[in-house]
Amino acid sequence: MASACLASAALASADWASADWESLDAWRAASAAGGSRAVFAELQANLDAAEGAQLQSNRQFAAQLDAFRRAFALADAHPELYLTAETMAAETLTPQASGRAARGPRLDVAELAARSVAAELSMRLMLPAATIRSRAFEAARCHDLLPRLWGRFRDGLAGYAEVRIALDAIAGLPIPADFRGASAEQRAAAQTAAARLATLDDELTELAGTVPRARFRRRARLLRAKLDQPDETAARHARALAQRRLTVESADDGMAWVTLYVSAVDAARIRARVGATATERSGRADETRTLDQLRADVATALLTGEGTPTAVRTEILVTIPALTLIGAGQSGGASGAHGIDGAHGPDGAHGTRPYQAAELEGHGPIDDDTARRLFAEAPTFLRLATDPFTSAPLALDRTRYRVTDAQRRWLAKQYEGCTRPGCTSPVTTTDLDHLTAWAQGGATDVDNLAPTCRTDHTLKHRARFTVTRSADGTISWRSPSGHLARTEPLPARSYPDRAPF
Repeated sequence: MASACLASAALASADWASADWESLDAWRAASAAGGSRAVFAELQANLDAAEGAQLQSNRQFAAQLDAFRRAFALADAHPELYLTAETMAAETLTPQASGRAARGPRLDVAELAARSVAAELSMRLMLPAATIRSRAFEAARCHDLLPRLWGRFRDGLAGYAEVRIALDAIAGLPIPADFRGASAEQRAAAQTAAARLATLDDELTELAGTVPRARFRRRARLLRAKLDQPDETAARHARALAQRRLTVESADDGMAWVTLYVSAVDAARIRARVGATATERSGRADETRTLDQLRADVATALLTGEGTPTAVRTEILVTIPALTLIGAGQSGGASGAHGIDGAHGPDGAHGTRPYQAAELEGHGPIDDDTARRLFAEAPTFLRLATDPFTSAPLALDRTRYRVTDAQRRWLAKQYEGCTRPGCTSPVTTTDLDHLTAWAQGGATDVDNLAPTCRTDHTLKHRARFTVTRSADGTISWRSPSGHLARTEPLPARSYPDRAPF
């Protein structure tokens, strides 16, 4: 009884009554079970730190997006910061006036300035330019149309995910700027649009940071549905349907994700057919695959046209070290882990050669068994065998390709994609850009060529970016603001001084 009274007195002391110790009930329960006051304090501190870090992360992300927004606004107001005098002198660039590097749609000064600031931020942050432009647009739209939610994001109380959900909810919604004019009808329409946006802003701001993300998304959809006119739902679906696409994302262990963005109806049809086919095959006596494996295999066979006259025939480069072809240095084996005993290096010295994986163009390393099977059996793969020590090509199916195609393959092995630092465009979508222009005496040689996506190729010629190549193959881009960034050849392989053609 005496000890219990002492404990009660301790809990009632001024120290325990401080504002830092609000959860006395929790402490009493922990203490009764033998818990330590110090451990309880450490737990509370870590929980508070986790919450504080989330708030700070939201604030920093909001600050970065706001910097994106303001940088794009400055480039739009002052395109001369980025563009050459010749570009500024032309009101627009036509395909005829701008040459091969700017084929396609007309590019005005504002668009080139926006591309330029996106490219510079991409070089500084190593983020894709498309990601930066998208986030700058989101920041501007939320700042202008959902100011209360933007303020909550800036204060750290809402996250970027909630901002994106809210912007999805107002996509296609008429905004006051759509009704510029002096007529009474236009003024009334602008006021209605402003009222609808204000309602969404108020209600979504109250929800942001207070409910789980999935619930926030459902509530946002419900709020939008209440504000939609009868014909607006169909129009929104039509706009979304126009954005349908297929994307491929590399994963680890020689795998990849394939994603289809299609209508919900088409998705249900795809799921039904793939599921029914997989279920039928799972009932066969000799079938050992799981339903998940069967669904993946069925979808792959359907998409590639396996067993049909229109089966995929696009050529893909697979690079295989010569020793892999003969079974030496298999991945996962003793030689694969420690090198090939008794091998001789380029200088003739006796020693070991570290394991070198085969590579699939656009993805990266693949296992040896798959590589050997592709080399032996797959007619849709362009096969390139390499020397195990120098990595120089030993045999390229050159009879099927012109010299320019061989140069592209060689440069693809060195850089894999666009050489503008931060750009993620794959090499299959790039131009082979003359670093020293052909008109200025630049040769069509691998030492004067660099894979460059069409957007960055245009910027190199029309904006004040400077691109150079060093002797070791490093490509350097200097932005108009003076920022220097580099793209080095792939470090996984060594290359001869010159390409073997």
